[in-house]
Amino acid sequence: MNEKYKTIDRIRTLRQMKQKKQTQWQLPERRKNREERLQQLRSNGSQIQTYKHPAKPSTLQKHSVSRIEKTKQKSPKSANNTWPIKWLFWIALLVIVPAGAGITAISALFKLPSQADCEASYWPTASASKRLYCAQILATSPTVDSLLQAINLVDVLSNDHPMRPNIDVYIEQWSEKILSLGDLAFQDGKLEEAIKIAQKVPQKVSAYPVVKEQIQNWQQTWTKAETTYKKAQEHLRQEQWNQASMEASRLLSVPNVHWETKKYQELINDIKRTRKEGDKLNQARDIGEQGGLDNLTNAVKKAQAIGKNSYLYQTAQKLILNLGEQIADMALVELNEGNWQEALKIVNKVPENDVLEEKVKDIELLARAHSPANLGTIVGLEDAIAQAQKLKTERPLYSKAQQLISIWQQEIADVKIIEEGKKLAQPGGISDLKVAIAKLQTVPPYNPRGQEATTLIGNWSRQLQQQEDRPYLEKAEKLASFGDISSIQAAIDEASQIGRGRTLYEEAQQKIQRWTQRVQRSQDQPILDNAERLASSGNLEQAIITAQQIQQGRVLYPQANSKIQQWQSQKEAKESLENARQAAAVGTVDGYAQAISLAQKVPTYSSRQLEASQLINQWGQQILSIAMDEVNQNVPLAIEIARKIPVNSVAYNSAQSQIRIWQTWLNPTPEYQTPTPEAVEYQTIPIPPDQSQKLREENQKTITDERGKPLISAPKFMNNN
Repeated sequence: MNEKYKTIDRIRTLRQMKQKKQTQWQLPERRKNREERLQQLRSNGSQIQTYKHPAKPSTLQKHSVSRIEKTKQKSPKSANNTWPIKWLFWIALLVIVPAGAGITAISALFKLPSQADCEASYWPTASASKRLYCAQILATSPTVDSLLQAINLVDVLSNDHPMRPNIDVYIEQWSEKILSLGDLAFQDGKLEEAIKIAQKVPQKVSAYPVVKEQIQNWQQTWTKAETTYKKAQEHLRQEQWNQASMEASRLLSVPNVHWETKKYQELINDIKRTRKEGDKLNQARDIGEQGGLDNLTNAVKKAQAIGKNSYLYQTAQKLILNLGEQIADMALVELNEGNWQEALKIVNKVPENDVLEEKVKDIELLARAHSPANLGTIVGLEDAIAQAQKLKTERPLYSKAQQLISIWQQEIADVKIIEEGKKLAQPGGISDLKVAIAKLQTVPPYNPRGQEATTLIGNWSRQLQQQEDRPYLEKAEKLASFGDISSIQAAIDEASQIGRGRTLYEEAQQKIQRWTQRVQRSQDQPILDNAERLASSGNLEQAIITAQQIQQGRVLYPQANSKIQQWQSQKEAKESLENARQAAAVGTVDGYAQAISLAQKVPTYSSRQLEASQLINQWGQQILSIAMDEVNQNVPLAIEIARKIPVNSVAYNSAQSQIRIWQTWLNPTPEYQTPTPEAVEYQTIPIPPDQSQKLREENQKTITDERGKPLISAPKFMNNN
């Protein structure tokens, strides 16, 4: 009988689990808000309105339930009776048990206990009907403890009790109510409390596997939601806004009211706030990348606006640290260059940071140590060393402090040498200066006071050289004052003893150059005068040869070279005119044309340019005359001859006029036409045929040059030689 009811219960439980799984996979018509879903969970099955912590049971209930829990079922002992005895036992049991159960049930129906009787009952002797009734009263209270008390109150009945099937049904219902309370706590965001509630469901109920599965689902759902939430938070820390929003949207698909409403909204608010903070952080980065003290400090202020509760706080702190390190490095650069006051000014703007604190203090200490060191005295340097020695091995700038200490110690040694050298050079004598220079030469140039020592050595060396070389220069000036060539040459030799790089070298070279020019001028002036006399007499070739004796680099060379170019031009002009006359002596058109071409080679700046122009005019008129003579026999040949007259000849315009007239003879018009303006402009007036011969005769008699003189006979040539 009991096995039958147990089988029915298992089938019902499995059916409920299947329906529940199918319900979980069905998509709702719309997503309910947090309040609606909680209201649905509260009204599910047990009609629970609100979840509260279980109230403390009364003393009687507590005592009664505790006594019930201590009661254990006794397993029947196996009998070793003989086979007839077994049959008698089972026959009696079949008769007595149903009869007793019927009598007990009938009596329970007619005598139901009241609630007051439940509180005052002594449960070890209480009837099954009373236990069930009181358990039902306890189960009406929406608390876990009340439901557990109800289960414990009736679960003590044996499995073969006639009322056991009904009791198992109630136990299943109350277990489901306990699991619903656990799910309500889970939906409210209380995972641990939900698990504790679910674990209170008795393990022997048939629905207990559902409890384990439910707890596992809760844990998986919670883990998945937490993972998604943490991913979104990590994206916010990495300033990945889109990825964070995508992760946040995944919370909407989590089957938990707490995560899909409250935690989702919290994450959305965090994304909005963090994104604004990210914009501020980007502004700080952009300003910091521009460099410079002002930009770095402004960037620090913007980054410091990111609060500790922000996801970007650590990123902002890293940026502040980076900016602070840059500012500290700037201060350190100024410190290395000796600008300790500027270093102090900069290091005071380094933001407060535990990582940078010691470095900032070290820079401040070393910067203040530079103040007495810059005095340049032994006392000041010793004071600076004492301050730098305060930095121990573990300090950030310990190595820098040791470097400065070494420099200042070396500087103390240099100061002592320099002071001794100054005392030695104070008399100012040659030997004094040499000893002082030798003393300071023991200070290397790369030492802290090396530059000062080098400067003093340079000053004393100049004083020493002046004292050593001045006698040479004074003696040279005295020799040059005699004025003769040998004395001046001796002065040059004396001044040349002052070598290059010496203090008086430039002054000596200026005097040597002046005296050398006097010697060269006295030597070369007679040569140039002789060349000019030869040129004046017409012997240009010899004049050029004479002037070329003055070599390049001597004082009169530019003047002699200018004269040579002038005389060379005159010589070439003379040769050109002589060759032109020889060509013109032939008396032919080609001879005159060649002569004109040679005459045109005479430069415009030549003194024979006027003579060349006169000859060109004469030969041009002669060519025109030949053309006039030829026109009676051969007009085309006359035109060709006239065209050989050059433009710069006075006969050019007359020749061009005649050429135009002669061209009309070669191309006469049939009738006389009134000349057009263009014909008048270009002097191409057509001539009537009957007047052509008459005009030819008149032209032969009236041809004149530009001055209006007739060209009847050949021009007379001047003898320009």
